[in-house]
Amino acid sequence: MAAVDMLRSADEEVIYTCIYQWVQREAPTSVLERFRALFTELKCGNPSVVATLEQLILRPEASQRFRFILNRSCYILINHWQNQSQHRWAIRQLVDILATPTPLRGGDRGKTVGTLRRLFQAFQGTDLYLRLCQTIALLEATDEPAEDQPLACLLRRYPYLYEAQLAGAEDRQQFQEQLDIVHKLQTQVQQQFEHQLGRYVTYEYRRALGATKNLEPVKNPTMLTNQELFVAFKLFGTKVDNGLTYQERAEQFLRENPEGQNYRRYKYNLAAYLIAAIPPSKDRDIFERKLYQFMDELFPQFDTQGVNDFLITRTCSRLLNFLVIENNKDANHKNFIDLICQLGPTKMVGLLLKIVLICKKVKGYLERLICLLFNHYAEQAQGQVRWLIKVLENLKLAFSLHFGIVDLRFIRQLFA
Repeated sequence: MAAVDMLRSADEEVIYTCIYQWVQREAPTSVLERFRALFTELKCGNPSVVATLEQLILRPEASQRFRFILNRSCYILINHWQNQSQHRWAIRQLVDILATPTPLRGGDRGKTVGTLRRLFQAFQGTDLYLRLCQTIALLEATDEPAEDQPLACLLRRYPYLYEAQLAGAEDRQQFQEQLDIVHKLQTQVQQQFEHQLGRYVTYEYRRALGATKNLEPVKNPTMLTNQELFVAFKLFGTKVDNGLTYQERAEQFLRENPEGQNYRRYKYNLAAYLIAAIPPSKDRDIFERKLYQFMDELFPQFDTQGVNDFLITRTCSRLLNFLVIENNKDANHKNFIDLICQLGPTKMVGLLLKIVLICKKVKGYLERLICLLFNHYAEQAQGQVRWLIKVLENLKLAFSLHFGIVDLRFIRQLFA
């Protein structure tokens, strides 16, 4: 089996190398025509590439493998053109080629070309094609809010969702070109947001001091009101948890609850850690009872054992399920709605941040859960899901302050 995989990979690389050469040497119009001719007519100026593709589409596994070959070939082109603003128009033309029906009869090549065209058209019915279209829509999108537009139009605002939404969970090596595009855009959008955030906070601070005489006004880069934004800054960045910041409190928790500690005790200390930053109220009491019941029922078979890295990660993952989505298949998020009603979106995000700060391995899992929620409400008008937008904006702010690209520590000092 390994030998077959190596042979298959080597054959596919012949095609990828050819496409790399096209896109590096030729104008987009020429590359697009070559791409169309290769994948719909089995024609190419290089006979060895034609022979290789013909062998690939006649193999028994062609119906499964061809979509991956076509997908990667598309991303080789997209990745190159996206980096050159004068060639970005070609990306949309590429999608048009993929979406254009072709006659299934193969002309002078008969059955072989007919097989190729059936495989080419079948690509439109795959998740790979859907994600490719989503990626291109994201590259072309703006992030301006509009109450009557669907939530899906705001995806570009949330870089932490890109990988979960666009990259899939398959073999990362197979999708390297796709991941490269996602990561480049993620870095670009995140960095832009953090710079805008820093400028905005600096402007507002100077305005409060009456020192904005010769300064251009700076727009709030979030969809939160000024008051909501500054409340979030104070919660995520200042000493609100028994005289400590969330980061300091997380470090203290890790020191006081090292690996090897009794697991039952660890669970109860974790519950107390989460509850500590919530002001006393009836709603807090309700949440506290639910949380301790959840902890009682979580992995009771390990209660007398020492906690380890694996168990900590599993515990925090299950805790995120409890707080956000209990069942990934049907996106059941009743607890999430209840907690937002009880605590508000900012404090709810504060709870999620506290978990990620003590177990950074679950940050990606949280992003996937939030992505499921985003997709669940994707077609709803933005005006109907303001509560979820506030969660998304607060989470973007929390991640920027704690895991961002730009150093935003000065913002925390301003609100200290």
